[in-house]
Amino acid sequence: MKSLEIRKGERMEVKRVFFSVLVAFLAVSSVSAAIDLSQADAYYLLDRPSDCKAELERLLRLAETAEERAQILWRLARVQVTLGDDLEKTDKDGRFSAYELGQEYAEASIDEEPTAMGYLWRASNIGRWGQTKGPLNSLSKAKPMLNDLRKVVDDFDCLDSSETWYVLASLYDQLPGKPISFGDSQRAISFARAAVDTIPADVIYPGTYQALAEMLWKRNWNKDRRIAEIMKKQQKWNSTDGTNFDRYCQYEGKEGPKQKPFYSSVALSEMTDRQEAIMLLLYAKAVYDSRSFHSRSDMRNMEEIDALTAQWYSDLASQSR
Repeated sequence: MKSLEIRKGERMEVKRVFFSVLVAFLAVSSVSAAIDLSQADAYYLLDRPSDCKAELERLLRLAETAEERAQILWRLARVQVTLGDDLEKTDKDGRFSAYELGQEYAEASIDEEPTAMGYLWRASNIGRWGQTKGPLNSLSKAKPMLNDLRKVVDDFDCLDSSETWYVLASLYDQLPGKPISFGDSQRAISFARAAVDTIPADVIYPGTYQALAEMLWKRNWNKDRRIAEIMKKQQKWNSTDGTNFDRYCQYEGKEGPKQKPFYSSVALSEMTDRQEAIMLLLYAKAVYDSRSFHSRSDMRNMEEIDALTAQWYSDLASQSR
């Protein structure tokens, strides 16, 4: 009888050990089965959008959780921007289709799980669609875009996203002002400065430098006016009690006119808008030349920057005669 009790105890111990092993195995299996997005992200950084999309579509079929699907879907929205941009500008129908599909991916991502990137890439696709259509023909899209971007910076507290600030800068720069819409060149420049300041180290983004340069060239303030106006913005930056968005509308005044940008050897107070604009283009060119890999977008931007630099030098030479 005693030996029978021992055998019962042994069976209970075996069951306990087996259960523990099973739980551990399931836990490890769950971890190992998690979606690995590293290859898709690598394809994106290597400017291989078709491979990136194929990998994301494969992963989407394997995804089991809302979080996984959301992460995959916003990346699909992101790659649609690249695929649309790669089409000829004359292929408007193709571009419309690419950006509309990108918007659908972003909305599906938000439906699965709201994320900052879901809202950003929905706004980005809508913005590209609007650029293709023309600002005056897409005014109805502007407010939804702004709402998405405000969610990114306010609700998600995402302040280090260069793409977000770039889209905001483009939105405010390209839209007409009141009473037609809410375009505002001063806010655009503040957002563009934030975009330049948050460019990640592993990308070039020459178009971001170009955007700020073009806005400054158009504004064309001299040194004295820059000092006076930036000081006003600094006061507003320091006194604003509103949201992140409200403060960043005054980002140009964050450190005042004595701020020395990372691409400059002198402070903002020591140069005109147009001097800084040319400096930005030259810096973008230097960064571009220092990198061994250039995406197609980088190359397109640099062609525009080279032509713009030559044109601006010519304009300055004409004015000095």
